[in-house]
Amino acid sequence: MSYSKKSIIEALHRTHGMIFLAAKEIGCAPVTIYRHAAKDKKIQDIIDSYRGQLIDKAELKLEQAVLNGEPWALNLTLKTIGKSRGYVERQEVTGAEGNDINLHVIYDNKPDA
Repeated sequence: MSYSKKSIIEALHRTHGMIFLAAKEIGCAPVTIYRHAAKDKKIQDIIDSYRGQLIDKAELKLEQAVLNGEPWALNLTLKTIGKSRGYVERQEVTGAEGNDINLHVIYDNKPDA
């Protein structure tokens, strides 16, 4: 069965870019919408726009939680956005400016005494 660009776009708008809900609404598999989005920039732009808005809304809530001093929000913010300032639980070892580290291994071929 073929689904029109118009029906997919309308379903994406009604579901705020939620692919699985849009697919259920028009009676297709989610992969159908993914395939259409891969071929049609307008469909992909609609999905991206709604996802971007969702992330922005989540960031506003995160900001409010940080301002309220909620420990989970402070921790999350420092571990993600503050990562470049050293707030990480693991250390990343890289060369200068994030480049690879060059190692030079020297073997001692002397027999043990």
